[in-house]
Amino acid sequence: MIKILAIGDSHIPQRAKNIPDQIHFKLEQITETEKFDYIFFTGDVIRAPEFMNFLKNITKEKVFLVMGNMDYYEGNHEAPFYQQINIFLTSNTKIVIGLTHGHQISPRGDHSQLESLAIQKNFNILISGHTHKEEITLTKNYILLLNPGSVTGAWSFVASRNPSFIVLKINDITSKINITLHQYDIKASKFREINYSYIFENDKIHSITED
Repeated sequence: MIKILAIGDSHIPQRAKNIPDQIHFKLEQITETEKFDYIFFTGDVIRAPEFMNFLKNITKEKVFLVMGNMDYYEGNHEAPFYQQINIFLTSNTKIVIGLTHGHQISPRGDHSQLESLAIQKNFNILISGHTHKEEITLTKNYILLLNPGSVTGAWSFVASRNPSFIVLKINDITSKINITLHQYDIKASKFREINYSYIFENDKIHSITED
């Protein structure tokens, strides 16, 4: 089982002072018995060294990071625009996961353009940010688009304003992909969790219904 965290758009200190304590606590809960294998950070960190060190401590392998549009001015100037990893399955196939901030897409968050980008780069799953609006979408061409929203609930034109992140669990034996969107509802002062299930077959991702 491969366990992955998709998270990003902290925008500290301009749009948020710090990472909410509720996010720290939930991530500690999720990794109490097993750390993440990989973490994908969608960019616009700006300045959050303590949180980035925290993420490194809860991952076994690597934290993948891309540069966001606000990172041009201060923050991670050296981060690339794209990152990717191959997840190899026992069926002698691989799932390619790509990461980008998403500010090259206009209008922001446009699914058709994100899908085209994923197809161009041969990604089966594309993780992006920038909108601060959490989304999980399977396109008509069987590309899975994931946007974890903003970890701080930072403002944007279409933001949900609720801190959020996404956890992926990929079963390398059965090729099943289970995804959980974790969103902290500020008004209700509690987490909401929404689950999605997919399977990777014939180099495509298909939605499945759990019994």
